[in-house]
This record gives sequence, C-alpha cells and structure tokens, in this order.
Amino acid sequence: MALINKQGVVAADAPDAPKIEFPCDNYVIKVVAMDVADIQATVIQHVRAHAPEFDESSIKKNVSSKGRFVSFSLRIRAESESQLARLHEDLMAVEAIKMVM
Repeated sequence: MALINKQGVVAADAPDAPKIEFPCDNYVIKVVAMDVADIQATVIQHVRAHAPEFDESSIKKNVSSKGRFVSFSLRIRAESESQLARLHEDLMAVEAIKMVM
C-alpha cells in the first residue's frame, strides 16, 4: 500500500510499508468526512473521476454515534501509485473530508 501524505505525495522513505502490485483489484479506500449534505455524492464524483469503473452500489457507509461524521468504505481497481496520490489529493481538497486512508 502506498503511504501518501496530506499533500498527496507518495512517501518514499517508508521502507517497511507493504508493497502492492498494480493493477490491484478491490483496493480499499476509506474516507472520513463531516456528515454534510451531498457528501456521499461528492465522494462518488471524485472517486469516479480517477476510477471510472467504480461501482457505487458497493460503497459502505457508517455514521458516527453523535452523527457528526460519516465514513465510507469503497473498493476500486488501483492502476498505479500516482492514481492513488491524485485521488487522495482531490478528496482531501474537499473541505468536509477530514481523512482518506
């Protein structure tokens, strides 16, 4: 798995990080965001821009106990580390999104 910092740059100094082989089917991405209007549609729009084959029916949504946050787990076909870095950068640019893993 690529380690990506907040700026979307792949961390080169992570020798112990597990390596993935590309393409990687069923690559899991988790997004944590404020529970605001249309956040799921926003996440889907950004993911689909980088992974057009993304099946939005497979997205799993969890709401925090107090209802302030929502998390989405989704799977894409990861083609490269640069694709993942660009996706991470685009998602983190959304003000309501707090974390992408």
